[in-house]
Amino acid sequence: MVTYPTSDAFRRKLLSFSELRLAPLFTAADLKQLTDYMQALVERCQFPPMRGTLVDWSEITIACNFSASLTGKQKRVGQFGFDAIIRWINDGGRSPQSISARADIRSTRKPISPRSATQRKSIDEHERAKPGPKPATIEDIPKPLFAITDDPISFQAAFALQLKRFGETYYHLHRAVVRPGDNFDNKTMLSWLKGTKVPRSLQSFEILGRIEQRYSLPMGYFKKKLPHQSRSASGHDVGENISPAERRRLAWHLPDDFNKLRHEKREEILQWVRRVVISGATDYRRFQAAASKQRYAIRFPAMAYGGRASSRPCAHQSNSFTDHGDIDDPDLLSGVIDAPPRLTLEMASLITFKTATLTEIGFQRNGVWGEETASQKLEHLGLMFGALAASPKGEVAGRGLALRHLTFGLLVFRIYLGLVPPMARAPTRIFYSMGSRHAQHLSRPHTRGDRLASSASGTG
Repeated sequence: MVTYPTSDAFRRKLLSFSELRLAPLFTAADLKQLTDYMQALVERCQFPPMRGTLVDWSEITIACNFSASLTGKQKRVGQFGFDAIIRWINDGGRSPQSISARADIRSTRKPISPRSATQRKSIDEHERAKPGPKPATIEDIPKPLFAITDDPISFQAAFALQLKRFGETYYHLHRAVVRPGDNFDNKTMLSWLKGTKVPRSLQSFEILGRIEQRYSLPMGYFKKKLPHQSRSASGHDVGENISPAERRRLAWHLPDDFNKLRHEKREEILQWVRRVVISGATDYRRFQAAASKQRYAIRFPAMAYGGRASSRPCAHQSNSFTDHGDIDDPDLLSGVIDAPPRLTLEMASLITFKTATLTEIGFQRNGVWGEETASQKLEHLGLMFGALAASPKGEVAGRGLALRHLTFGLLVFRIYLGLVPPMARAPTRIFYSMGSRHAQHLSRPHTRGDRLASSASGTG
């Protein structure tokens, strides 16, 4: 006859397993947390969280609050202990009290008739409780277990700290704040806890508001800790006939409670955003609409459009530039001209140098440009050289340099500092994009003191 250990004996076996197998792999604090977690499973006769045939180490890590991520060997050895717990429960894990109680029942039990057995089975089906521990009682406003001294900066750390502060799991919090009819999965909260995802949708922000109310936190406590504060929320109910591009533009100007408003109110907000913001009724939109008509860039056709270098002679005239003449190309008449040959070769050399996997022997560089970065730098440099060549008497108010004098050597003398594209359009304006800042700072890696001092030795 096979005998199974009682709960007390099995606990002693788990302690021996922890001392012999787990102690060499875990720190003292993590070992104590894991051992207490295993002992609690045995005491409650509860299975560990599973993912397939193995235990779910992500949930165990959160429950034990390990100081570092687990290695493969730690998980493999720890799995042995959890397998033993599972076998013990499946084999009828019991305590000495339950053994004696069952023995008394067997000694006093009388034979029953088939009819009484059928009746007892029907009664058991109605009165039998669900296996496992009973769910914790949900409180509207739980009491914190401790006070917070240092408020975390990141959203993930703040969310985990608040759960620990109130002694709740993400599953219990999901049951407390999600209402009937809400399509919100509890795994979403688990992804917030792990840091793999952050709230982005209006529904997630609503759930955060409920959590803040439940934990008596200030309104917007979690939202101000989210990364990428410049991103707009998603999930606005603006209709099905709106394109994704317009939907993204509208999202910047819609309130978080937009979906809760009446249909008439939502339509009123959408019309106002289209009329005042999208159509160009604000100061910035009026400036942007006017500035987009003032074209003054130098373009590099062979690199910008992926073709061969143009065999057509480079035009050196434009109504926005210092040299004037008869020009048939309408693009040139609007202030966009092809770069001269020397500048084109210099640009090609720079793009090749910054996009190559490895530099030539004797050369150095700061970082590598990808395809998108190279295209962006090409556009910014074209704007900068276009501003240098534009006539100072026109609307662009450029430097007025002749095209034949344009070269990357001008960057050494920092003559572009007063021409942050498109700053020449309006010297007193207050709107500056990231592209304007990038254009101003573009030459810094090429004009550093150590680079200029070592230029003779082939450093670039």
